[in-house]
Amino acid sequence: MSAVHEASAALATVGETFTQRARFSDAEIRAFATSVHDHNPLHHHVAAARAAGYRGLIASGTQLGSVFMAMTATHFAQPTGDGRPRLGLGIGFDLRFRAPVYAGEDIDLRWTVTDVTWKESLAGWITRLEGEARSTERLLLSGTGTLLLRSPSRKAAP
Repeated sequence: MSAVHEASAALATVGETFTQRARFSDAEIRAFATSVHDHNPLHHHVAAARAAGYRGLIASGTQLGSVFMAMTATHFAQPTGDGRPRLGLGIGFDLRFRAPVYAGEDIDLRWTVTDVTWKESLAGWITRLEGEARSTERLLLSGTGTLLLRSPSRKAAP
């Protein structure tokens, strides 16, 4: 397929935005931390978290980061606006934790596509994103992501 033809068939568009709301309970924070072998008492014991100056349990950074990154896989597993199927593969993420995530608070997560470039050698679209997670009070996490988007009919490189 020519580069001109590929450019007209991009599987994402600059400005494409997707969102999700999350909320973690005390039990979910403890269970996730346990599942990833994170034994920091701030994720398991309210008394330890309060003694460290927090108002309650705080989520492991890997918990919010996992949800944040998984949003991209879920979003890009959905067809484009014109119905073309697509699949995304994460190539890299840079996450910056800005504030603690407390049990019971609403977290609004958002990603926006900032660049889409055809990569012939990978037979797909290198798609760059910027995103953030916010509570009603503060910025919790910011980050960038890079994904490879392909049509499911394309064969993956060995």
